[in-house]
Amino acid sequence: MYWWRQWLLLALLGWLLLLATRCHLPRQTVTPTPDSTSTVYLVRHGWHAGIAVRRTDVPAGVWPVLDAFPTARYLEVGWREARYYPGDTRGVWGAFRAGAWPTGSVLHVVPISGSVQGTFPQNTIVRIPVAPQELRALVQYVAESFSVNNQGNAIPAASGYYAGSRFYQSELTYHVFNNCNHWTAGALEAAGCDTAPRWTLTVGRVIAQAEACGTRLPSAPEP
Repeated sequence: MYWWRQWLLLALLGWLLLLATRCHLPRQTVTPTPDSTSTVYLVRHGWHAGIAVRRTDVPAGVWPVLDAFPTARYLEVGWREARYYPGDTRGVWGAFRAGAWPTGSVLHVVPISGSVQGTFPQNTIVRIPVAPQELRALVQYVAESFSVNNQGNAIPAASGYYAGSRFYQSELTYHVFNNCNHWTAGALEAAGCDTAPRWTLTVGRVIAQAEACGTRLPSAPEP
C-alpha cells in the first residue's frame, strides 16, 4: 500500500548519495607554520564569500587571469554556480536548479586597486596571515578551479558585478554538497586554517573558521 513511499525514500537517498560522492573540489592541504610573511583576506558577499590575494603574491603564469588585471593590487576570487552567480537564472527556481543536481560553475574575479577594506567597507572581512607554503597552496587551489583553453588562457563567461570584474568558466561541478561555501572552506584549508570543507554548508561557518585563524576587521558604519 505504501510501496511508493519506500521507492520515493530510496530515490531520495540515492540522489543524496550521488551528490555527496560527486565532490570534485581541488584539495591543497599544508601544516600551518608560524612564519607568516603575507596576508590574504576573506570577504563576505551575502550568502557566500571570496578570497582576496595580493597580485604580486601570485607567481607569473600560475593564475590564467593574472595578465588580464595588470594594474590590480589585489585580486578577489569567488566561486559559484554558472547561471545563478552571473544572474542568468535567479529566484526560487534558480536556487533549486543550482543545488538540486550537478551543474557548471564560474569564478568571479574582482580587481582591487587600493585596500581590500577600503573597497568593501561594509562587508565582513577577515584578515588571515599566511606563510610561504600556505600561500603557495592557496594560489594553486584557486588555479585548479579555472577552466583554460588550448592556449592555457582562462575562458571568459560574463561581465562581473564590479567595475573591471569578470566571470570565468570553472572546471568544477556545482551542487548542494559542492557549493560556494565548500569551495571557500577549501581555500581556507589551503591557507592553513583548520576547516572541514565537506561539512561547511553555510557562509556563517566559513566566517567562523576564518576568524579562528585570522582577525575580523571592523566594518564601516552604514551611510
